Amino acid sequence: MADLGKDFKAPKKTAVKEWKIIESLFKTGKCFHTCGCDGIGYIPKNPNEYEMYLNNILRSYQESLISCQNKSIEEFLDKNEEINYWSDKIQKIKNEMINKNFEKA
Repeated sequence: MADLGKDFKAPKKTAVKEWKIIESLFKTGKCFHTCGCDGIGYIPKNPNEYEMYLNNILRSYQESLISCQNKSIEEFLDKNEEINYWSDKIQKIKNEMINKNFEKA
């Protein structure tokens, strides 16, 4: 059993596609915890939406990595740690895209 967060709303037991998406979201680090500000965010409902979601997340993570790489070590002391953080997140998304046979991985 995994801790998906207090805000997790389980799909119906018979909603196999939705459960597969939830499982995949969890593998890429998505949990359903909120701080009360923005909510849990967008949750894809079908494989096509999930593919678009992964592509958008990948693009966002890559932009964050580039932004981090462009900063000097003087202005960003934890630069290497941050680069590793974003690189790991990017790799998880790419692995999931390969696992789901989505094109862009």
